[in-house]
Amino acid sequence: MSQSSIYDDLYLTGEVERVIFLSEKTRFHVLKVLVDETNTKFTGETIVTGYFHDVSESETYRFTGKVTEHQRYGEQFSAVSFKHEMPKTNTGVINYLSSDVFHGIGRKTAERIVDTLGTNALEIIADNKNALKEVEGLSKSKIEMIYHTILENQKTERIMIRLNDIGFGASMSARIIKYYGEDTLRILEESPYSLVTDIDGVGFKTADKIAVQSGIELNEIRRLYAGILYIVDDVTMSEGHTFLHINDVIMKVDELLNTPQLVYFSDEQIKEAVSDIEAEEKIVVVDNHVYLPTLFYSEYKAADEIFRLVNHPEEDDITDENVDTAVEELESLFKIEYNTRQKSAIHHALNEKVSIITGGPGTGKTTIVKGIINAYHELFDLKDMDDYEEDEYPIKLIAPTGRASKRLGETSGIGASTIHRLIGWGQDTEKDELIDAELDADLIIIDEMSMVDTWLFYQFLRNVPSHTKLVFVGDKDQLPSVGPGTVFKDLIESDVLKVTELDTIYRQGEGSSIIRLAHEIKEGTQIDITEKHRDRSFIPARVDQIAELIDNIVQRAVKKGYDMRDIQVLAPIYRGNAGIIKLNQILQNILNPENDEKNELVSGETIFREGDKVIQLVNRREDNVFNGDGGIIESIFLKDENGAEKDMVNVDYDGIHITYERKDLMELSHAYCTSIHKAQGSEYPIVIMPVVNSYRRMLIKNIVYTGITRAKESLIICGDQNAFYDALSREGIKRDTTLKQFLRDKFQVERESADDILSRIEHLTEAVMFKIPAMIGVDKTPYDFN
Repeated sequence: MSQSSIYDDLYLTGEVERVIFLSEKTRFHVLKVLVDETNTKFTGETIVTGYFHDVSESETYRFTGKVTEHQRYGEQFSAVSFKHEMPKTNTGVINYLSSDVFHGIGRKTAERIVDTLGTNALEIIADNKNALKEVEGLSKSKIEMIYHTILENQKTERIMIRLNDIGFGASMSARIIKYYGEDTLRILEESPYSLVTDIDGVGFKTADKIAVQSGIELNEIRRLYAGILYIVDDVTMSEGHTFLHINDVIMKVDELLNTPQLVYFSDEQIKEAVSDIEAEEKIVVVDNHVYLPTLFYSEYKAADEIFRLVNHPEEDDITDENVDTAVEELESLFKIEYNTRQKSAIHHALNEKVSIITGGPGTGKTTIVKGIINAYHELFDLKDMDDYEEDEYPIKLIAPTGRASKRLGETSGIGASTIHRLIGWGQDTEKDELIDAELDADLIIIDEMSMVDTWLFYQFLRNVPSHTKLVFVGDKDQLPSVGPGTVFKDLIESDVLKVTELDTIYRQGEGSSIIRLAHEIKEGTQIDITEKHRDRSFIPARVDQIAELIDNIVQRAVKKGYDMRDIQVLAPIYRGNAGIIKLNQILQNILNPENDEKNELVSGETIFREGDKVIQLVNRREDNVFNGDGGIIESIFLKDENGAEKDMVNVDYDGIHITYERKDLMELSHAYCTSIHKAQGSEYPIVIMPVVNSYRRMLIKNIVYTGITRAKESLIICGDQNAFYDALSREGIKRDTTLKQFLRDKFQVERESADDILSRIEHLTEAVMFKIPAMIGVDKTPYDFN
């Protein structure tokens, strides 16, 4: 008999003494419960975990589930369902009626109710509210309040039963009830497709199943509308496109809604429905391209903004001769010699309003950025950065992530920030909110441009003053942004801006085989990954050997004096024996083992420990900490042991100290192993990259290239060499975007004008575009993707 079948009928009834942990996002609870009745061996105070839409301290519940063993805290009761339990004694009913649940009912009033109606008072009231008229001193308003509060609890239980019948688990049910409240049953019956838009993780097929159960016919038009919106959003977000061609929409909607035996919607009906949805301003259709409104507007208006900047009259009087003189002085001062392309990049940065610098690792991008800054100082006789008041320094250096901006600041010698911080986008900014910032800069240099998505790019551009010069810097062969678009690639290929591609490899002269490998991958030359080099190696391993192998590699590195900040393991997937979650558990035990002197705090299935390497998962602009920033847990204060008012975790982000309460810990994750996307913009002394066949779905050329280029001193690839070569042969999905074409239209490179497009969307204002929900079934705002 399986373990699950043994425990299927186990229950536990008791009063919730304390909510130890609650995730507002997932509704996962850890409760301390005083057991009253059970068919388990639990007695006294017991830990109960589970996903609950709402649980209140001092109230009694019946939990059904199973006994589980926590790796550190022993046996617990894991609930799969729960029910509010009405008190069964006079004292219990009095305590319940006089609790915070019933506002304005004191203990004396509660005692009068029980004295009048007896122990079954709650059931009697639920059946007939007029029974309360027998209780002396109760006003009409209090009678209504008591009656409706009791009914509300019963309604919630009915909703939970209905959601369980549909097949939603405890976690999803809790989230649905939290979102819809008492309207849940009505939504399920009348508008089930709303679940796809409103509730993260509810797919179209689930909503479709509910709709059919609710009596919605398979050929109803609202089913077609929901299917179209789902397809446009889902494919856009999962594949990174900024639009879908109308024929692809028709094909994918046909696959989603029709069957080989029964065609509910013809191609013509689908096309007509697309037109109807466009008329409702929920999508934009231009040249048979179907867009989410925010994506269309961001691409289209980004081209406008670039045109505005490029065509604004120059306010300075810089000549080529001035730049040549400044460059010569720099070469003399720093004892360097810029090559022709490097000089061209500096000229473009100082003479053009908008310019681009791209190049692979080791080609001198950092050197050029420093050259541009120093030449600008020479030309305009600027003071040192420290001599300016805050935010008055005329040069701004920015990058998409905290790590990338930190590295840019370190290599350039002047301060840098994230794009989010510069324009004032914070954790509480809504996805449909237009950001207005007062930027004051004469020159802005943006690094790691390949990471910038369409939304962020437009929000940034709309805040750049017309007199400002922009320099975009990046590696066009790295991973594209997590969010939709290929902004950097489109800018380069539009042919409307000056582009300098650096191709001379300088660090190769220092003996870096890592740099050489990266360029061989980029150029498609033949590679023997098994070659042994001083700074890189390949270790064959099966997927079931990866965890133990990484354990051994890291242990040896630690013995040589490296610590957790020096070693970074990169993997493309989260689940499995060679996934990020499993590897983080192993690496924590090596790099920060359990110690009686270190406090720990359990959050869900994660153990946070003092000294842990962690990563921030959302932007905290007000704290100057952003998605992707890495830190170390400096201290943990436990409520019971330290006398603190709350459990708290303090994290040090290179001098920025942030305190997290329990409810905030969903913002953190261990960072011993991270995804390659999360590592983009960072460099580490040692990078370990497992590459195995079980990763195949995520292994493509630019993922491998990006991972390799994170290593500064040592690269260890382990796994299957055939999986490695297979990844290099796969380019991944080509993203469909229109920024390049919009730029060409605006600058009249290929077409006479873009007036034909403008005339079709002129009624759609910026506010209209950004008020329309653009993300179905995704738990991020557009700007979280960076």
